[in-house]
Amino acid sequence: HAHTSGQRSVDLERKMSSSDQAATNGSGGSSGNKEADDTREEWEIRRDELKATGDGHFRSKAYQPAIQTYADALQLDPTNHIILSNKSAAHLANGEKSKALHDARKCVEHSDGKWSKGHTRLAAAMMSLGRYGEAADAYSTVLNELDPNNEVAKRGLEDCRKKEQQLREEKERELR
Repeated sequence: HAHTSGQRSVDLERKMSSSDQAATNGSGGSSGNKEADDTREEWEIRRDELKATGDGHFRSKAYQPAIQTYADALQLDPTNHIILSNKSAAHLANGEKSKALHDARKCVEHSDGKWSKGHTRLAAAMMSLGRYGEAADAYSTVLNELDPNNEVAKRGLEDCRKKEQQLREEKERELR
């Protein structure tokens, strides 16, 4: 079917997190405040402009341009976990599962493993590759160590368990 569980995770995360923009520019979301902009270096302003452009491409489902724009932003700030997360989501939405996993792993690494969304990105990429046990582990990390009320992780963990159960049932049928 057209809407994979990975895509559902991407959609759900997109709805649930509008704090990305504020977190990226580090100005507490007051981008209209001239003083806040003045504290950023030119490269940071350019990075944030590229991220905003990439976000626009992503929202309009232009995934390839989004990926390229995020890649350009990462040239300026290679360890920015939020942009890595967004690039991972764009790869996943574009059907590039292994690339999504690669960027999600870097996202978790560069957020020191303390950002829930990085782990849910990682889990979504793992699920898309049929690696339900590893995806469940990533969702469990969110729920047990970072954010026990994270709805994306709760639903994702439930989806993983259902998929694992379906696989067990299919194997049992094959063995009969």
